[in-house]
Amino acid sequence: MKEVFIGRENLQRLIGRWAKDYRVYVPVTFDIMNNEATPDYELVAGEVPEKLHLEGAALAHTAKSFIFYSREVVAKYPSSDPEADVEAPPTVIVGPRACDVRGLAKFDKVYWSTVHFTEEYDDPFIIEKRKNTYIVSLDCTAAKETCFCTMVGGEPYPKEGFDLNLAPIDSGFVLTIGSEKGEKLVAGSDDLVSELQSTHGQERERSRNSVTEAVNRQNADFRVEGSFDRYDLEGSPESWAYVTQNCVGCGACNRVCPTCTCFLLVDQRAKGGYERTRNWDTCLSLGYARTGGGGNSRPELLQRLDNRLRCKFEYSRDRYGLVTCTGCGRCIDACMGKIDMREAIKHVVTEKAKA
Repeated sequence: MKEVFIGRENLQRLIGRWAKDYRVYVPVTFDIMNNEATPDYELVAGEVPEKLHLEGAALAHTAKSFIFYSREVVAKYPSSDPEADVEAPPTVIVGPRACDVRGLAKFDKVYWSTVHFTEEYDDPFIIEKRKNTYIVSLDCTAAKETCFCTMVGGEPYPKEGFDLNLAPIDSGFVLTIGSEKGEKLVAGSDDLVSELQSTHGQERERSRNSVTEAVNRQNADFRVEGSFDRYDLEGSPESWAYVTQNCVGCGACNRVCPTCTCFLLVDQRAKGGYERTRNWDTCLSLGYARTGGGGNSRPELLQRLDNRLRCKFEYSRDRYGLVTCTGCGRCIDACMGKIDMREAIKHVVTEKAKA
């Protein structure tokens, strides 16, 4: 991978150039509630915001939101057009962290299967957006209290899956070109980048090591023998009942997860006929496993949370060859019942070891 150096002001200029040809989303800080600063994405409309949020950990929204819309019209009928409208405008996303980049790997295997996996089913809507979305990822420069990427085989910086990656250092950024799409983004920008110095690379490595150590240190109390991504989580009903005691089944963990791929198709009236929409679904919903005859294989909440966590650590590993928890911690942040996935896994594994 080719690496160059770019200063902070020149990065602003580069993003401004992208905005002339692409939709560009950049990370900024919002004051959402109680004066709490929340970093999230904002569409560049005109001038690039002066204060970009290019430090810290993962943003509020996941990168999947740009390729897997929470609600999307996938068909209209009656219609004489046999082809679905799958156009997606070229879009640059600045700010996904390593946990989000890893999350996109599952979408590639599930919905772009003929290229990235072995099955025969592709989703034209997601593929078109995936092709036309440019991922400009960022190293994490700090860890949230809920981050645990190193416990599931990850790191707080991406190694692959990005088009460009920005590693913040004091004087600017180490810019890594990770794909042909990334080369396209920096083509003609020789006036903005310069040769990478050895001191730049050394500073990046110090930052990466520091953040990795911070993630490991704050998760020391949750560790069990071996890595989370190697465990089977088949536990007793009693252990899952303990984990689920504060769960209200709201599905917030599904909504914020970078790897949840489930959806529900809904048909409804629309102008001139009907339309079919695809909406995010949540496996914690009572109706998720309900069948047409009224049966339900997971009527109890503890069964549904059991299924959700085992899907991340067992079922995805068995089917796709990857654990689909990326350790972003968003499910912990969003949980109304204050359930900590790390505590849940440790409890189930520990109780299983006692049996």
